[in-house]
Order: sequence, then C-alpha cells, then structure tokens
Amino acid sequence: MLNDLSRRRLLKAVGFSTVGVAGAGLLSACSADGGGNSDATQFTGVFDYDLDSMTRNVHREDGALLLNSVYKDLFLCPGGVYNWADHEWDYLLLEGHEWDGDDLVMTLRSGLKWSDGTDLNADDMIRSYAMRVLEAPPWGFGFPQVQDLEKLDDLSVRLGFENPFPNIERSIVKHRIVSKVTYADFGERAVEMVNDGVRQGDDEHAEWNSGFIEFNPDEIVCSGPYMFDEAQMSDARITLVRNENGYQGTEVRFDEVVVHKGDNRQSALLVQQGEVDYSSLAPSAADQQAFQSVEGFRWVEHAGYDGCGIMFNHKAKPEVQDVRVRKALAYVLDGDQIGQVARGEGYSRVTHYAGLADIQAEEILTSEELADFETFDQDLDKATELLEDAGWTKEGGRWLLPDGEEASFEVIGVAGWGDFELTASQVEEAWNAFGIKTEARNVPEDNPWGIWGAGDFEVAVRHWGNPEQPDYWGAFQMNFLTENARTEDSPGQGFELQVESPSQGDVDIEEMVDTAQRAETEEEQKEALKTLAIVFNELLPRIPIWTYKYLAPAVEGIRVKEFPTDTPTSQNEQYQDNHVILALIKGELEPVEG
Repeated sequence: MLNDLSRRRLLKAVGFSTVGVAGAGLLSACSADGGGNSDATQFTGVFDYDLDSMTRNVHREDGALLLNSVYKDLFLCPGGVYNWADHEWDYLLLEGHEWDGDDLVMTLRSGLKWSDGTDLNADDMIRSYAMRVLEAPPWGFGFPQVQDLEKLDDLSVRLGFENPFPNIERSIVKHRIVSKVTYADFGERAVEMVNDGVRQGDDEHAEWNSGFIEFNPDEIVCSGPYMFDEAQMSDARITLVRNENGYQGTEVRFDEVVVHKGDNRQSALLVQQGEVDYSSLAPSAADQQAFQSVEGFRWVEHAGYDGCGIMFNHKAKPEVQDVRVRKALAYVLDGDQIGQVARGEGYSRVTHYAGLADIQAEEILTSEELADFETFDQDLDKATELLEDAGWTKEGGRWLLPDGEEASFEVIGVAGWGDFELTASQVEEAWNAFGIKTEARNVPEDNPWGIWGAGDFEVAVRHWGNPEQPDYWGAFQMNFLTENARTEDSPGQGFELQVESPSQGDVDIEEMVDTAQRAETEEEQKEALKTLAIVFNELLPRIPIWTYKYLAPAVEGIRVKEFPTDTPTSQNEQYQDNHVILALIKGELEPVEG
C-alpha cells in the first residue's frame, strides 16, 4: 500500500485512548450538584451553549439558545418530523397539510396551548410564517416562494404559491411556530408586509429587520413537552421541566431534560463519567475507544446522507478539467484509510460514487445499474495509466504536466474541523508519495463557505451529497451547483454545466437538476436522477472520499432504560429529524425504574 498509515498514523490520530482520573475530575464540580427535584426522572444531554451571548429570540434560530441543538424539538416542536426512509411525515403540532391547486393549507391540531397557558392557534401560525417569509433568503426553497398568506379559521392557514414543485412545503411543515404574544408587533406587521409584496432586501423589510434582530425577549414561551426552568439555568447546565400545557407534555416519560454545557471534548468526558445519556456532538477517535469501558455504553447510529471529499477549482488548475486527471487523483487515495483516521468509527466507505449517499443510490438505481458504475478504490496502476494517457510524464519520481511543468496542488482543510484537517493532510501525504507535489493548509473556520464560493483555492476538502435535503436532487444541487456560480465575483469550483457524457450525450446539468426537482411525475424525476448519477460517476466533478456515519454515544441503565433500535425513523438525519428526540417526545423512551 502506497500510503501506509495503518498503524503509525492511526495511533497518532487517535492519540491517548483513555481519560485520566484528573481529567475526568475536571467536570465533577459542575456535574455533581444538579439541583432540582432529586425524585424527578431525568434525560441528560450536552451542547455548547452560551447564556450570555445567545438570544431568546428563537425565531432567529441562528444564535438563539439551544436552537442549533437536537433538543430544540423538545421545547419548540416543529409541525412535523420527516421520515427519511418512508418519505412520509410524523406530524407533531400539525394535524396535516394538503394542496389545493397552488395553495398549501396547513392545519394545526386542536387544543394546543403555550407554556404560558394561551391558546396556540392560526394567529401564531400565520404570523410565524410571515416572519419567516421576510427572513428567508431568496435562493432557498419553500418560504421564499410564498406569494400571500390567509387565515382560514382558528386552526388553518393558506399559503399561496406560484408554480410549486413536489415537496416545496418541507420547510413550512418543519417550521417552528412562535408565540403571537411574544412576537405581537413583529408578527402582525409581517403579515401585512408579505401580503403587500414586501420581501427581503426591500426598504420596509430593512426597517422591520433592524428591530427584529435586536429583539431579545426575557423568556422563551414553549409549545413542546418541556420548557425552560429559569431557576435552573446556569453556565454549567440548563434544565427543561415538564410543560403540561405543551404538546405531549403529559405523555413524555421523563420529568426533566438536563442539557450540560460542553464542547466535543467536554461532552466526551461527561459521557465517560456517566453524566450524559446521549450526545450528538462529534467524539474523537480516542474518545470513541474510551467509551468502550463505560458501563451501559452503546452507539446510536444515525444514517449519513453526505460525506467528505475533494472539490476542484477547474479555473485555477486547468489540468483537472481533464476527467482522466480527476479520476487518477481519486485512484491514488485510500478512502477507507482516510475515513478511519479522520473519523474513527464514524465513517462509511463509498461504494457507488453516484454523487448520492449509497443508501439513496440504492433506492433510485437497481443493483444491475449500479454494477456498471466505476468504483474508485485505491489502484495506483490505474492512476498511472490515466495520467500517462492524459499526457503526463514522470521524471525523477515527480509527475510533470503535458507542458513539462511540475504538477502541484494546494489542498485546503478547515481549521478546527478535525475530520477536514485530517483528510487534507492525508490527501497531501498520498499525492506526494505518488509523485504529485502537494501541500495542505487549513483556512479559518469562521467563513470557509466564502472562500469556497469565491474560488480562493486550488483543491478543497468539501462535502458532497446533502444532509439538509431528503429529496435526491439536493445532492446534485450540492455537487454541481453549490459554490459554482461561475461569475467573476463568485467563480467557485468553475465546473462547466454543459457537459458531454460518454453514455448520455450532451447534458445540461442545471436543467437536469431542475427537472429532478420540479418534474410532475415520479418517472420523470427518477429518469433525471439516474442521468445525474451516471454523469457524476462518469465525469467525477468531485471526489467522494468517505461518507459520514453519525455515531452518537449513549449510556443505558443509569437514567434511560434503553434506546430505540431499528425503528421506522432510525434512518432519519441526526440534526434535522432526530429519531431519539422523536422517541422521547412520543413517550417511547423510558426512564430506568426506580
């Protein structure tokens, strides 16, 4: 094997596999004395929050308290949780939704109340929807396409669309409705503005938004089975207590949910101490090993719908415009080895190289169709053959371009993103060992998206697939269109979208993604998706290296009896439609019997 990291590099990457007594003791002071009712049944988690800097304006989401955590569904329920395997909805606050031509009708469950005792009804819903229409960026899907809003009755709201497409309503069904009392002035004005045609960027919106972004209410009024206990909120932990007024408030099995403060490393220590029942934060390979000694430990696996790979800048490095070069660079890499070093157990190998996660590729393509796909397992002879066929030569152990210049690449990771840093360094080592001069560096983590979009890179470690969008077309939007505006200011990856496929002929990628998204029949969508998958495999615009496998550490037998396995929702994406949190809401997660 060219890049033999298997023992030396892997041991270095996982580091010290246990936590010393002194290290574990660092957290004892903040975790031992939890306060609250000692007889209360508790479910405990962890998230890196900041009480001082995070706003209580939960409609902003970005920067709002716990709104970037999986625990958000517990105090602000969405309308529904999507089942990624069955492509159906598990409704929570909503009774249901239906289309009437180009109008979407959303209907709430009856009898819902807020934690302050007021009724949760269509007034809350229409005002929340209107505020989101004003906040939604025009490039998004769902709220940006809403033309007008109308309250039909106490439980129903109509949203008018122009030219809707299948599943455009997903963000609306998942939207977290907020209290009409808390957002009274903003919500009422937002409805008027939306129906008058005001949208993001207009002068009226700018005036409204200047007050909205500064708005920070004193409390969060909750719709879910739990609410904040102000007396049990500190820099060390937040306690959510049962909200009997809320949805499922009397059915959930735990009296309290405690969220400890902790980053990735601190969360791992809390798991090892038995202080945390479930964590969605990413553990290192070393922590993954240390978990094995924790009594009651088990992994809760969440399916991955994206992965980590290589994105090329086709303008900065014209040599990668030759598909033979892209494929050769892929054949140099050992995805299994890179994934193991970067993620420990939290990765899966790429099998089909279809631009989709394998779990999705196998849903839209038959096994016979997938058998024709080229795989890119490490094959140095194949890499050599492809480069020579592309006119490259090798002298003195170094590869030269067809014009005689030495081939070279700079690969950027992201500082603080451990799996990206490790992936970049391993690509550097592999390509160097093969004779291609490569240097890895990490860009600041505050805005890698700006760097990618501006095309300020030669080769970038970047995602492929799409964890945000359950519909298959979302993966191809990510792979081909994201960071590929091809404008002077935002060239991105600079990959041309009018392509010639060996098997499909001339293909307009942008048009094909649009067809996969908007086609009226499932047959048309599926054919477009198959074409996109074949084109991705043939042209390899990005190199998928490994797939995320989200392993959440969990501990059974201390507070939680057991975690659900192989449920209808166990294929859900971890951060959007978490099946553990859904089981908690539904009362399917049980406490240990006292």
